Amino acid sequence: RALAQRPSGIETCRPSVRAPPRSLGPRRRPGHPAGRAWHERTSMKSKETFSPKEPDEHKPELQDVIESIGMGPAQIFWALLGGGIWLADGAELLLVSSVTRSLQKEWQLSSFMKGAIVSAVYVGIFLGNASSGGCSQRFGRREMIVLSYSGIFLCGVLSSASKAAVALMGIRFFGGFFIGIGQPAWLSISAEITPAYWRIAMAAASQSLFVVGEMYISFLLMMDDLNMQARGSGRFLGMDVACRQSLHWRLLLRVGALPSLVMAMLSMAYLNESPVFLALKGRTREACRVVESMGRQNQSTPLSLDFKKPVSHRTDGSLLQQMSRQMAVVFSPRFLGVSLVIMSVCFTLNMVYFGCLFAFPQVLPTLMHGQAASELLVGALWELPGLAMGLLLGISATRRTALKFYLTGLTCAILCFVVGAHGHPEHERLMKALLFIGYYGIKCLPNIGFIVAYQMSAEIYPTEARSMGAGLALACGRLAAMSSPLIFECCLELTGTYLAFFLMMAALCVSNLYMIDFLPEPTRLEHDDVQDLQDAPLKSSDRVQVV
Repeated sequence: RALAQRPSGIETCRPSVRAPPRSLGPRRRPGHPAGRAWHERTSMKSKETFSPKEPDEHKPELQDVIESIGMGPAQIFWALLGGGIWLADGAELLLVSSVTRSLQKEWQLSSFMKGAIVSAVYVGIFLGNASSGGCSQRFGRREMIVLSYSGIFLCGVLSSASKAAVALMGIRFFGGFFIGIGQPAWLSISAEITPAYWRIAMAAASQSLFVVGEMYISFLLMMDDLNMQARGSGRFLGMDVACRQSLHWRLLLRVGALPSLVMAMLSMAYLNESPVFLALKGRTREACRVVESMGRQNQSTPLSLDFKKPVSHRTDGSLLQQMSRQMAVVFSPRFLGVSLVIMSVCFTLNMVYFGCLFAFPQVLPTLMHGQAASELLVGALWELPGLAMGLLLGISATRRTALKFYLTGLTCAILCFVVGAHGHPEHERLMKALLFIGYYGIKCLPNIGFIVAYQMSAEIYPTEARSMGAGLALACGRLAAMSSPLIFECCLELTGTYLAFFLMMAALCVSNLYMIDFLPEPTRLEHDDVQDLQDAPLKSSDRVQVV
């Protein structure tokens, strides 16, 4: 009837697509749950049927979308929350190394036990680094960072109540494990959310927080005892504290754990997961929301939110099976040589840095009378120029050139420190100048290696094995760090002087100089195509391609 009554000259509008037939099932009220479900399924099917889809090969990669957003407040906010793991690491390691002399005097510990307490921390970090790759790939990078902060604070509080050396060593072991489980997770996030040009700057900015942690502990030590040798009771942080040991180590351990508590609360509230990880796990909507928030914070429009979905290969299986597959990629013929060299570089880097971090609180009170604690603070400040040099070299020079520069300069600094500490007393001014040049050089130059070597460990592996590769490089470094206190104590026991320890560090630096040429020069991030990684070895002249 309506068609018959239409005005003349007007064409009938016929639908171009035939409407779906009416359901023959029972009628359902619109408010009924079953009715709502039926309407949702019908609407989804109609959208899938009639909405055109762009071919997946024409879509941009997620890394290209992140590149289009650029560097800005979003990455800085990530660095403060996730990179704070380095702050907790620096505070924890310097504090444990500094209070061992007080523990030795209070509990009558042997030199081996004093070194074993510090080594237990590094053993925990080693195991945490080794297990972080599989855990962060299965549960998420963000979850590992939050767990790390919470565990560090809990272990710091518990260790302050220890009544015996064995109990303290066990608690410090778990504290080190929580430190180690968060570092590879942050290295993976940092490489995945940062544009390629700014990755070195991001690494330098986050690792500078390690210096902030050292400065925090140095300030606490200066407030307690300037030369780290005083005895008797006194006041610390406005409180009367009576003790028989050199430092008020129980209160120092409690106060030193406060930064981890603050970072844990902030991370639980504001830290986002890596969009690359979310996309790899099929959580595309969450990845789009994170990318969109990055664009808002950086005041930049993303290239497209409809990006190509990364392909995750064989995500089924248990955690151990996933870790074994990641290990197979890291030690495949293509990556075997690169993995061994980067692990050797990290081993030497950590042996020198953390060995000296343990040695200087023991050595400086005898070399710099009356100013040991203040020199620890000055030494921590000298790490900032090292981070700046690492940033400049990482941007302006190749990775291999930066590593060679750091190893050459560090060898010269170690030799200057040895000559200045054991030089002839007739040339007192010259020997003192060499002593300070060597000390500040040892504190400054390793930061170049930390930035470049750790960045390479996160760049040369594909996404699914990136956390495992970075974790193994960190774990190999922690293997050196956990043995360095025992090596220092053994050298001191066998030779009666610390000269042999520093000469050994110089020899390791020289040996690493000849291995750097076997490393590739990364230009882009390795992506998810890991089917053929076990076919051909990666030559040192190859360019590592990353998306």
